Amino acid sequence: MRKRRGSVAFPAVVVVAITSAVSASADEPFRLLSAKEIRLKVIGRDLTDGVHWSWYYRADGTLVSVEMGKQRLGSWKIEDNKLCSPSGRNRQMECYEVWASGKNISLRYFADMPTIAGVVTPHTTP
Repeated sequence: MRKRRGSVAFPAVVVVAITSAVSASADEPFRLLSAKEIRLKVIGRDLTDGVHWSWYYRADGTLVSVEMGKQRLGSWKIEDNKLCSPSGRNRQMECYEVWASGKNISLRYFADMPTIAGVVTPHTTP
């Protein structure tokens, strides 16, 4: 008769623990961040979709964006609990509410408009 080792059950326990942690994170509802929370959650980190674009909000107000391999420098500010940066050729300021669920971030211009969805990650130098 073959004895069962305790280590056989260990991977199953780890899988259950990891699955539970992922489920808890996935079930966390998005919530609107205040100016202070935006600073803590986004500033000094990268906001990215993981493939096509990455935006690095430096603490000095500089926005370093890399979109499809092309790097640009811009600026950002927080105004009325919204994250703002100039956009387009006219450099008009666009401001977004910042909603978060764990590492997931959703930038929302208006509630009924499509969102910009990404994740916050520690900053990496390209």
